[in-house]
Amino acid sequence: MRTSEKKLQSYARRCLLGCVAIPIGASIQSAVAITPPDMTVCGGATCQDLPKSACSDAGFQVSLKSYAPGASSSEGTASYVYEICSPPAGTCSSTVRPGEPCLDSNFCRTKGQASDPAAFCSRECAASTFRGLSHFDVTFPDLATSACLSGNTSVTGSCSAVDKNNDGVFPAVGGFVLGDSSCFSSSSGSFVAKCEDTIVEPGDCIELTLNIAGETTGLGLGAAVVVDKEATACTSSCLAGPSCERCDKPGGGNHCLTRTLGFWGTHPWITNNFASDASPVVVCGKALDCDDPDDGRSAPACAAGSCDSVMEGLGSSPGQELSTNQPYVVMVKQLTAAKLNLAATRALAPAGSDVCTEWSYGGKSVAEWASLCEGLCSAGKATISGSGCIEALDAFNNSQDSGFDQTPPLFEQPGVDDHENVSGADSSQFNLAQGKRSPPGKLVIGKYASAPNDCR
Repeated sequence: MRTSEKKLQSYARRCLLGCVAIPIGASIQSAVAITPPDMTVCGGATCQDLPKSACSDAGFQVSLKSYAPGASSSEGTASYVYEICSPPAGTCSSTVRPGEPCLDSNFCRTKGQASDPAAFCSRECAASTFRGLSHFDVTFPDLATSACLSGNTSVTGSCSAVDKNNDGVFPAVGGFVLGDSSCFSSSSGSFVAKCEDTIVEPGDCIELTLNIAGETTGLGLGAAVVVDKEATACTSSCLAGPSCERCDKPGGGNHCLTRTLGFWGTHPWITNNFASDASPVVVCGKALDCDDPDDGRSAPACAAGSCDSVMEGLGSSPGQELSTNQPYVVMVKQLTAAKLNLAATRALAPAGSDVCTEWSYGGKSVAEWASLCEGLCSAGKATISGSGCIEALDAFNNSQDSGFDQTPPLFEQPGVDDHENVSGADSSQFNLAQGKRSPPGKLVIGKYASAPNDCR
């Protein structure tokens, strides 16, 4: 028997864990009614937070790998490349199947007559039940009703297999087609591109390349809804895609304004513009702002000593306030400054601008680092220290401004306070937040609060 046949048989045996293998080349039919996907998954998406990767509710990782707008509306073709992966098997964290390979969490919860309702599978994007992929659809709601996509628009594409785990066995994938009667009715008004008849072994992926003639706007406000159909359900994920409404407004460009955590801590009359009671920065689940009475220099003032104080986010002292996990406190300080930098850039950059998307560290954008670091808000010191979060955020906060022809006036003259006085820096509340008071304070923002004050 050939190695590839053994691999497929092995995969078929693993499907007893809960997946349904679809024969190669078979059409997808079901006597049971198909549940349509939830088309509201993109609610609230903006140009700044259009996701480019997501975990599907069915247990797959879906990503927009790349895109290239067309050269013009009269010539050139936009290309969008999507990838859907079946992550490698994980292991069970449970009392009944400890350490066993798994594709979903339900498998980990029972063995014989024993059960562990709290068990889970460590597999990336693990779902409760994994059933396998039958086809992969991409629908573009904004294009469906717009004049920018007409019956004469040339839309082509291709589907390909990716041996991502490099085991020599490629997933099975059928052809590229337009339209889909199983997940979408003919009256749904959605433009749908589709890869049919797929079998994706754990660890492998398929790619869908979509080409739209004359589409020049890049990624728009109408995020694509990526659909994977398993069994009788069509599950959807919000993902960036083409749209007739452009994100990159003409002249918007890419802007990024950055200042160090020390700057934000010692210039409260600037900090209060971007951490207000109405629009705080959120760090490790805590909304931080400046909402204290006017102190004669800053209106409102940014006083230390409370769990919603942005100064406590910027100025906590790792050694004094959380000696058991000092990296956590350092990460919170840098994360607070990074959130202030992003808020200031959004407020001061021209409408439609990209915000700090050209900055990267270790191959990740600042938005990706912020998301990664927020996910470590309950992690231990070894995990945080090894994550790269502190180094990446520190590098971002110390990076150079970009995209602004001139530095915004507020940052050109930081010594002019809210009462138009040349005041220089004011480190008083920043120092208090660092424990430079008697008795020393112990306010740690987020998960690792210290008695007697709980800042979770």
